[in-house]
Amino acid sequence: MKKLLIVTILTLSAASLSAAQIVEAIIVRVGDRIITRTQYEKRLRDGFTEIEQTVPASQQAAKREELRKSLLNELISELLIKDRADRLGISVSPDEVKDGIARLKQQYNLTSDAAFEDSLKKSGMTRSDMEARLRDSLLTSKVFGRELRNRDEMTDKELRERYDREKERYRLPERAHLREIIVIRPDNMMEVAKAQQRADEIAKTARTAGNDFAKLASTTSEVSTKDKGGDLGEVARGELLPDLDKAVFSATAGAVLGPIATKSGWHILKVEQRLPSELPAFESVKDRLRHDASEETFQRDYKAYIDRLRAEAFIQINEQNVPTT
Repeated sequence: MKKLLIVTILTLSAASLSAAQIVEAIIVRVGDRIITRTQYEKRLRDGFTEIEQTVPASQQAAKREELRKSLLNELISELLIKDRADRLGISVSPDEVKDGIARLKQQYNLTSDAAFEDSLKKSGMTRSDMEARLRDSLLTSKVFGRELRNRDEMTDKELRERYDREKERYRLPERAHLREIIVIRPDNMMEVAKAQQRADEIAKTARTAGNDFAKLASTTSEVSTKDKGGDLGEVARGELLPDLDKAVFSATAGAVLGPIATKSGWHILKVEQRLPSELPAFESVKDRLRHDASEETFQRDYKAYIDRLRAEAFIQINEQNVPTT
């Protein structure tokens, strides 16, 4: 995870160069800012590296093609935001970059400069690259904080209206509160019959009136839930292995089930409670509503914001300079 430190959280890398510094093809110009072919190719390589490190092999080709199609617009958006920051008088100080680096180290548990430098190296990035990207990311956050609506500004009235429209989206599935005792299947085939007999005896004891299933689980189960009296908490229909799921959701509260054999061993389950599918109360999902609504609102507002900036800006795209391989 640490090697993905930078590619996971920083995406901005467009830089500005003066005309005197240009010695190669320009791909796009936004106002007095440009993206050169070298910058574009580096950004593309960085994106491909992130895909290789974070995306399953079967999906990588599609993700690379998606990046190729979207990269130019992403770069234009980043330059537009930088230009807007200039107009608003927004900047990022060296101390803010320093604080941002400290937060990154803390977030990824990098306790020394050497560990941080090693993480950068594994991400294919120099410290100066990282600081430039962090500065861009902080600048973007400041611009958005000034010009786009914050999720905390949504009122309870707005959230309740959304809840009333989309409450089925938040419906809780049918659930069961379970405790478990598991006897693990031995690797030695000669020991399997003995383990199964033990599971049968534990199940018989569990069904005996007056016995405490939680106490029995803490002394006989062979998995980590024994430390919690076998408590699995709530599970939704469909989350368990098919045989276990069928048994649990055909049983009534208080039933002791099993032993049910699986590849890993024998499961003895107690159904502590059956919970029907139900709509949660507004207050219990208000924070989730705020998050969902704000994410959707942000995406909509972001698109409209970028469209407005594009309409107002001078943008020159040199398609012939965009690498095709």
